[in-house]
Amino acid sequence: MKKYDLLTSIVLLVLGILLLFIPGDIATLVIRLFGIAILALGILSIYNTSKNKSSNTDFTYGILISILGLVFISSPQTIASIIPFILGVWIVLRSVVKLQFVSTLKKDGNEYIKSLVINVLELILGLVLIFNPFKGAEALMRIIGIFIIVYSGLDILNYYFSKPKQIKVIK
Repeated sequence: MKKYDLLTSIVLLVLGILLLFIPGDIATLVIRLFGIAILALGILSIYNTSKNKSSNTDFTYGILISILGLVFISSPQTIASIIPFILGVWIVLRSVVKLQFVSTLKKDGNEYIKSLVINVLELILGLVLIFNPFKGAEALMRIIGIFIIVYSGLDILNYYFSKPKQIKVIK
């Protein structure tokens, strides 16, 4: 392991700590940076279209991408809340289908209590994501932060454990 690997692990450790303690701000920053990149692509597309006298489709694409970039930059919390909302709807729908399966298990006399509890918890999780999507996104960021902290901490330990020992040579 080289010294720049140690530096990378330290940077990841700091990122993990930031995700753990200020997940909303980090998510907002990442979404805004992504918005800046999208806006730049849109402006570049508009510029290339005007320079090369390309089709109106390329010009329209550039305008739409630029608008999307501006939305990402100006409303990062809205963008951050859309993904957990969609995930929440999906989890609720899957939980309802699974709860129907649990009722079939109960009718057949099979063990169903564990499945019932798990599916009710999944349903609650989905509802939380639907009705409070930004908090759901923050929780997800915190979980990712914890994983990054653990990974980088283990990587730093590995650096020190695998570092070759200096041997003094007596002449």
